[in-house]
Amino acid sequence: MHDRVPLSRDSLSTKAYQRLRRDLMEGRFQPGQKLKLRDLARELGTSPTPVREALARLVSDMALTQMDHHSVSVPPMTTQRFVEIRDLRLELEGRAAAAAADKAGEAAIAELTKIHASQMALQEAGRWTEALVEDQRFHLALCACAEMPVLLRMVESLWMQIGPMQHALGLHRVAKEPGRHPHQIILDGLRKRDPKLTRHGLQQDLLVHSEPVVRFLEGQEGRERPPAKPAKPRRQAIAPLIRVAERVKIGAPTLSDPRRTRVRPI
Repeated sequence: MHDRVPLSRDSLSTKAYQRLRRDLMEGRFQPGQKLKLRDLARELGTSPTPVREALARLVSDMALTQMDHHSVSVPPMTTQRFVEIRDLRLELEGRAAAAAADKAGEAAIAELTKIHASQMALQEAGRWTEALVEDQRFHLALCACAEMPVLLRMVESLWMQIGPMQHALGLHRVAKEPGRHPHQIILDGLRKRDPKLTRHGLQQDLLVHSEPVVRFLEGQEGRERPPAKPAKPRRQAIAPLIRVAERVKIGAPTLSDPRRTRVRPI
């Protein structure tokens, strides 16, 4: 994690936004966590006003939810929301990967190779939080190679929303990689200038590593959902019908029975 150095007076609102945005992307905050304005201002070494402005931008980015005038919260993660973000990443990052295959130079490919090696070394050492930060660096650096700034901004917005799940991604990870790591397929695609192979590697990476988290979220939602109660029979509604049926069965006069019809004298 980066050191929490107090902000300078230059563009405090922008810097507060960038700092909090990075913290969200790197998983410093957890889903459902409440963030208080004054606590954040104290930590960032600035007044509440620029932090309030930064939080308003993050609420607009759908990375945070407004609770009241003095606090926000990280949205809880549901299976539906996680899968929606993942599917958008499949499309957007997949398109960026295909474009990167045509544009990435040797220096960029070398940098991506270095980031992947760093991630693998951190995983081997059991330093999963840092490894996931390196995984984020790999994905965003790959998208940057596409030279599509609008798409990159959209991908960064999705990473802000998925970042708080980094802890769960570390806990609920793939037990064993399916053959080669998908990053290696991506790197092969870049070296061969093969857009389809690069896109395939990217999409395999997202699908394989998101599946354990989807199962975790589904299980969590199943535990939180109260068990369905069997519907009680509406005895009051059917009781009159039962009584009528019983009277017909024993031959007793019913409301429509002629024996119950009385003719009044004229």
